Amino acid sequence: MPEWQHAAFDDIEPTPWKNGGGETRQLVAWPSPDEWRVRVSIADVTQDGPFSAFDGIRRWFTVLSGDGVRLFDDVDIRVGDKLFEFDGGLAPPCVLLGSAVRDFNVMFREDDKAGRMQVTNAQATNSLYAIGARFVGLYSVDGGSMVVNGMESIKVAPMSLVWAEDASVELTFVANGHSAAYWLHLE
Repeated sequence: MPEWQHAAFDDIEPTPWKNGGGETRQLVAWPSPDEWRVRVSIADVTQDGPFSAFDGIRRWFTVLSGDGVRLFDDVDIRVGDKLFEFDGGLAPPCVLLGSAVRDFNVMFREDDKAGRMQVTNAQATNSLYAIGARFVGLYSVDGGSMVVNGMESIKVAPMSLVWAEDASVELTFVANGHSAAYWLHLE
């Protein structure tokens, strides 16, 4: 059975964005903070400005609360929209569509040996089969419980991420509410 790690939003101190335009809370930088392959974070956006550029990074983004944002001058993202995937090196402009927002970010360092990263809606697909996963996790806004291999139940606190590495598991998620939840799976 893999060892499950937990990171809760409220337990993490905010840090400045790479471009100095705001703050984020990094839930995980895996396998290490300095040489991460997978990075999951939550940011509070209070003003318009560009994203930080991350060359060689695939990025998934969505809005968890607030009125929404416009990226690339023509892509509106609001609460409940599917994850928006893009090249992290592009550093799109980000314009608030009203009040401040809280957003969810997954970044994946791409290269020839990286494997394949998948980030999917756990509310729409409440089960995940991860065979030989290098990294597997679940992020949930409202929390709930994740059942591992039909036996072990892991409590997922609201606004938190649970993850494990080197895992072959069948996971099922039962949410406490109807807010966003996402599977993260690195093959």
